[in-house]
Amino acid sequence: MDKRKVILGVILLVFVGLVGGVLKLGKENKSLKVEIAGLKANPQDTATQETKDLIAKVGKLVMLPTDEEPVLATVTDKEKLNDQPLFAKAENGDKILIYAKAQKAYIYNPAKDVLVDVVPVNIGTSQQTAITGVDVNNPLKVVLVNGTKTVGVTNTLEQRIKDNNIAGITVVAKTTAKMTNYQNTLVLDLTGKWATQAAQFAGLVGGKVATESAEIKPTDADLMVILGADFK
Repeated sequence: MDKRKVILGVILLVFVGLVGGVLKLGKENKSLKVEIAGLKANPQDTATQETKDLIAKVGKLVMLPTDEEPVLATVTDKEKLNDQPLFAKAENGDKILIYAKAQKAYIYNPAKDVLVDVVPVNIGTSQQTAITGVDVNNPLKVVLVNGTKTVGVTNTLEQRIKDNNIAGITVVAKTTAKMTNYQNTLVLDLTGKWATQAAQFAGLVGGKVATESAEIKPTDADLMVILGADFK
């Protein structure tokens, strides 16, 4: 009888442990679904948090400007930067913090946790009507995406580009976003080659540079501009 009691006790303990483990796993899984749902609803939050984390890491290695928010770019294809000598030391996977007002770009290698280089950049201001390295012979192909419920905003931006005579900007497509609740206008560098130009274009439209988006990325464009509620 004593042995039976011992065996029965062990079985009960194992059963209770399994039930507790299943309940915990279910709770964690539910929490994960909530987090994923949150990211789908606010895709720009991911880029914002990544930028904040990167500022904290790079800030331990060098004094960063504190009177402005930088834009973040990621090197995805080093070969496409061959025509931009300032980024010669950059490698695939490197992160670049671009400060428009300070006119500096900080290249950081997250794998090695080292500051690769600090290079000068000339972003300009929101009043500029030209984009660095872009002209009729070296055009910048842009797709415009309406991320709002307002009809015609992509046409408005396309006309504004023409009216301001911004040389070399070619609108290759206009479409509607999967979601229509974008609050901020986002500019994405689709090829990893146009980080500086993306920051400049963001300045022109009063938007922000983003690294990720739930929208389908076209293969025949350099930049994707998702127009948000802040577009005026």
